[in-house]
Amino acid sequence: MWRPSGADRGRAAAGVRHLRVHRRPLRRGGARGVSWQDEIRALLPAGLAWHEPVDTLAYRRDTSIVAPGHPDLVVRPLDAPGIGRVLAAASRLNVPVYSRGAGSMYAGGVNPHAGGLVMDLGGLDRILDIDTVRGVVVLEPGVTFGALLAALEPFGQTIGIVPSTGAAATVGGAVSAHALGTGSPRFQSMGDQVAGLEVALADGSFIRTGSAAAHGAGFFHRYAIGPDLTGLFIGADGTLGVITKIALWLHPLPAHRETACLGFADYPSAAAFLGELQRKALLDNVWYGAGYDAMAVRGRLLGADPDLDPTALPRFMLGVDYGGDADAVARDRTRIEALAAHYGGQPQPRFDEIYFHNLRRDELYWYSYAGYFAKSRCAMVMASFATDTLPAFLDQAQQWRERHPQFTWASATVLCRRGLHGAVLAFYDERQQWPEVQAVIAGCTTELMALGCVPYKSGKLWAAEVRKLTEYQRAVTRIKAALDPAGVLAPGNLGLDAR
Repeated sequence: MWRPSGADRGRAAAGVRHLRVHRRPLRRGGARGVSWQDEIRALLPAGLAWHEPVDTLAYRRDTSIVAPGHPDLVVRPLDAPGIGRVLAAASRLNVPVYSRGAGSMYAGGVNPHAGGLVMDLGGLDRILDIDTVRGVVVLEPGVTFGALLAALEPFGQTIGIVPSTGAAATVGGAVSAHALGTGSPRFQSMGDQVAGLEVALADGSFIRTGSAAAHGAGFFHRYAIGPDLTGLFIGADGTLGVITKIALWLHPLPAHRETACLGFADYPSAAAFLGELQRKALLDNVWYGAGYDAMAVRGRLLGADPDLDPTALPRFMLGVDYGGDADAVARDRTRIEALAAHYGGQPQPRFDEIYFHNLRRDELYWYSYAGYFAKSRCAMVMASFATDTLPAFLDQAQQWRERHPQFTWASATVLCRRGLHGAVLAFYDERQQWPEVQAVIAGCTTELMALGCVPYKSGKLWAAEVRKLTEYQRAVTRIKAALDPAGVLAPGNLGLDAR
């Protein structure tokens, strides 16, 4: 059971909003003298469940600032039937269940605030089928992106979206949290690349979505038969079911890749260019696009070359990773740079040379900030917003930088086929500043909503704001009640309270 530590009491004193997740009484088990832990442990082969605090320590939290939970039991099923047996027993025994992949998300969705058990899906790590005829790959949720990309490369194939958390992230976690990253300029987000799912429901039964719902048909079409049930489980953070199989669309590996950077004098000009870029559909050969604000531009360029004139530097930089047929890439790059020039954008080969090209070839993603992590942790809040909101988003990030100088702030923007995705990062000393940064980030989510941004990777970090979306929350609550009547799946996520 979770008990407040000194740090937790400090958070309360600092005014941090606590999640309304309550520890519900757990039934003792079926047989006299048998605990619910023993009853669930008996459903799996020996060695796949553990409860000692030293063994469960790593399962208390993800990489977010959300307070850790305290699991009473951790299980690691090796197949879908094992997941079904555990879920059926957990529902009957009223035991909360939090499913977990690599734990690399930034929203607290896997933190077991209601206690109960954590289901480690890392044991379901098989690639089941690479079907180049139908153009799909079918895999289990514990497969990492690094393993999947390596397996697809000999076939000359890749997938549409690879999240910014890099090679160690699991595909199941990315689908559950609705990831984006590499591929977003072409394909938008992870959910748009899912052909279908197999999901274990709270009562231990299974459902397949899309064309695979028809016996023997397999995965080849998502929008088939009737309503799109696949979408129910994408971004649901484990609240409606546990994903046990995923079918993703395949795409040819780009034959040619190159990077380039474009600098703009101000944020409104950059936003106008990005909006026009999206409307003209010039992103077919852009695999990744990242935006950097004035502080990031200055830091990287002046850090590499202190003799540069800081007043001559652009205030916004767009890094573009092109991929495709070489002739098509050359054609689109010429068109994109001509469009950028119309909005005052100019090529910036120096930024590409010292930073962006290496970032993309080494695929370091967010971990380009590793220098900060050597002495602190990172509080990250992520949001999606319309492209014309970019100036307001970056101005707001600068206000937080000035208002809270005790933290080292950064912001980043990911280009999508439509709209943008933004992240604000505050680097802090966890031993000294955790309660303080939690309160600040809670305020950031409220201010982002006021700008017109919407929650992304909601988990528990955005729970208070998601609850304010009354009609949306009412509909999700009804779906939750139908699929998980005992309320055991990931209580607290998406603002859904334990029942």
